[in-house]
Amino acid sequence: MKYLTRDILKAPDLSTASELLRKHLGLETALSPSVTRRALEDPVFAKALYATRKLPGVMKKLTASAEQAARPSSMAVTAKAAAGVLKWGMEGLEHAKPWDITRRLGACRSCPFEAPTPDMLVYRGAKVVVGKDAKICTSCHCLTNTKAAMARERCPEKDPNDPRVSRWGEPWEPPKVLPGSPWAQGGAAGPT
Repeated sequence: MKYLTRDILKAPDLSTASELLRKHLGLETALSPSVTRRALEDPVFAKALYATRKLPGVMKKLTASAEQAARPSSMAVTAKAAAGVLKWGMEGLEHAKPWDITRRLGACRSCPFEAPTPDMLVYRGAKVVVGKDAKICTSCHCLTNTKAAMARERCPEKDPNDPRVSRWGEPWEPPKVLPGSPWAQGGAAGPT
């Protein structure tokens, strides 16, 4: 039996897929982007979600384990941040225009992918530099304030209302690293 319907599998972006999956499973609240992505990529996990939809305690444990597995390690986050800073340096340390930063951050503040920084050493260190209210994008794991200020950075997620542009309102470009993911054309799982 196929557990995910065609509309979920063909959703234009991860937010839409998450909402469709919520309805399909009969849940009150949407699943997180990382749980939705896992369901799209792993048919066994999708089957387990379907099987536990009427068992809230079991569903909670299942989704919590998927959340934990989706979190990058401190080493991976540190390596990605170092690569991003190196790339930025090679591009001339160019900052975005103030009005672009304001627009980008406004989009991030209203985005379902923005979240408080996880309690990881690398993010604790970043909070010292960026500020205690630092947020991350759960799609790409970047600090939103920092990423929005870099001129050549891109939002990894498509605008749900116009898939030709990102959630920042800029032309959407697929993320550069998405090994084997069916979301290669619709979401992010790697550095931009």
